[in-house]
Amino acid sequence: MLAATWLLLGLCCGCRQSPVLEDRALSRILATPLRELENGYLVHPPDVLALKVTGREDLPRRLALGNDGRVQLSNSLFLELDGQTVPEIARRVADLLDVPIESVEVAVAEHKSQVIFLEGEVAGSARAVPYHGPESLLSFLKRAGGLTAGAAPERVTLRRANAADGKAPESQETNLNRLIERPSEANDLRLHAFDMVVVEPSRKSIFLDCLPPWLSGVNRRGPGPPPDPSTVAEPSSSRTVDTAEPGP
Repeated sequence: MLAATWLLLGLCCGCRQSPVLEDRALSRILATPLRELENGYLVHPPDVLALKVTGREDLPRRLALGNDGRVQLSNSLFLELDGQTVPEIARRVADLLDVPIESVEVAVAEHKSQVIFLEGEVAGSARAVPYHGPESLLSFLKRAGGLTAGAAPERVTLRRANAADGKAPESQETNLNRLIERPSEANDLRLHAFDMVVVEPSRKSIFLDCLPPWLSGVNRRGPGPPPDPSTVAEPSSSRTVDTAEPGP
């Protein structure tokens, strides 16, 4: 048994290792600008908006989209906003209230309607993360907490069902080290609502997980810290979508 163990260790040492990603938290990655996210995020029920109109203290500060896609500004004043962006909503509110667009501030306070599915070697375990708009892949992984020590940065897969568009599913494997070295390429790789991001484990981490528990001298991986609550979607409020696996 001991001889077999040393043989496995020898084989592991001879295997090609995954490239090192020094900054697993991706702390030096710039977040996707808020304006770009707002221009590309379509609100749907049950998203919650933050509203401020100069000189109109009578209006509610938070507006939750009802199941019919409308928000209530007063007892008799409703506005249908389903499928609109933040800039479009601001213009709608300004026109409805007959005030300058500069006096209207709108933001998405709670992203509840759409998610990104995150799996694999990621901080905080696999989960559905609230979708904030057309975020770059690197920016999204940073917001989600980064990667684990057992991640293979050269094997990150983006899967897109395309069910809503009636297109064939897509699957794209990318290398995070390459994206970090090429900012323009990284900026072009944007996420859509209900995409799935999978971070594969490195060869070394797979090998260590296969070792028997009694083997001493090996730092075995345990459960990591819980994810940031802001990166965990509420399952009861997320809209459903076909997440079929991409075909061959």
